[in-house]
Amino acid sequence: MANISKRAWMWSAAGVSVTAVAATVGFTSATHEPDPSEMPLTNASASYRRPGQTAQDWVTYADHVVLFRAVDEVVHDPEPIEVERGEGMVGRTVTLETQRVLWSSEDAPQPPPEVYEYPAFGFVFSDGVENMNPVGTQDEPRIQVGHDYVIAIDWEEARCTEGDVPQPAMWMGLDNSSVVPADAGVVGNGESGGQVSSAQARRNSPEPLLRGEGTFEGQMMGYTVGSLARELARTKPHPNPRNYDATPQAPALAQEQVPESEMDEALPEGVTAQDLLEATPEDTTCP
Repeated sequence: MANISKRAWMWSAAGVSVTAVAATVGFTSATHEPDPSEMPLTNASASYRRPGQTAQDWVTYADHVVLFRAVDEVVHDPEPIEVERGEGMVGRTVTLETQRVLWSSEDAPQPPPEVYEYPAFGFVFSDGVENMNPVGTQDEPRIQVGHDYVIAIDWEEARCTEGDVPQPAMWMGLDNSSVVPADAGVVGNGESGGQVSSAQARRNSPEPLLRGEGTFEGQMMGYTVGSLARELARTKPHPNPRNYDATPQAPALAQEQVPESEMDEALPEGVTAQDLLEATPEDTTCP
């Protein structure tokens, strides 16, 4: 993959939208090769595209759950305008190779990938590109070369909404809870949040985030990936899953108790709020 700026693609393909970055920590790396066992992070707040906290979420919204190994990475170039002002963000693309398919949906539109070019957390810089700080969140792996991860993925068709940059078809993650360290085939073992730790240490941590409290990872912490696969095999999907690709926006306005008269004023002539509620969502898939 070319060593070019891929930030917009990176965050969307990972299933994450980074909305803010907190104060940085003291870390400098011109080569982007910090020791993953001692890596402090710049914190990022993020929102995600699909639920992925529970086993039921995984079998409802994922197409496959795969044990991957990170084998290579590319650090992308920052935007020229960011280099000029001396601060900005750069992303990474990590090459993941499939080690084992743990679960697949019966109606998955694509077979699981043998290689997944995963858009991962990268770096932020200030006072020039020579001052790089790794960015990430405490409860999610950064995805470091040499480590194994269980990831729940689904296939996103190409999008060609008029007026927007086309989005190619790609594999995407669900949320931060559906990317799980799994070195040596043990759930919770390995790299997460830039730190390398054992599943036992995480399970005994006083920090709920490190224990994976309330998540499928936390439930399976310390078990083998085979046990995780068996748990998924006996889990039933949500009986009434939400369609995150086709949910119209109008119901959200109704929930806020906006008077229908005010809604009508903001709509095109001849279109009512009820028309919008009953409308078929626009098909933005590419021909």
